[in-house]
Amino acid sequence: VELAETAGITVANGIRVDQQMRSSAPDILAIGDAASYRHWFTGADVRLESVQNATDQARLAARTILGHADAYSAVPWFWSDIGDMKLQMVGLTSGGDSHVVAGDLTENKFSIYHYAGSRLLGIESVNRPGDHMLGRKMLG
Repeated sequence: VELAETAGITVANGIRVDQQMRSSAPDILAIGDAASYRHWFTGADVRLESVQNATDQARLAARTILGHADAYSAVPWFWSDIGDMKLQMVGLTSGGDSHVVAGDLTENKFSIYHYAGSRLLGIESVNRPGDHMLGRKMLG
């Protein structure tokens, strides 16, 4: 990011990119942990640090280089296994105004559905992979 800044490329919580992963210097692209962008679904400025995000953005950057660029529209998802808990998240849950908890908190098998009004923003799940997959279908 420092190199980009020194080169005069716009930096804001990472190298600022458009929906085709182009920086303010159109022949220079950035992806993954280094790239920040306006998210197509929430309108929030984000920089996501995940394997899935970097992979999706790399595919789009390759298409951009080849002249076949679409707008970035992947739904972010994350996971982590911690002991006997499988944590999964789909979507971006910040900016919501309500949530619904499904499942059993005492058994560590639950999901939290995050909403802005009636619009589903994302789902955070613990040991409920079915809810996570449903969220990927609903938000994708």
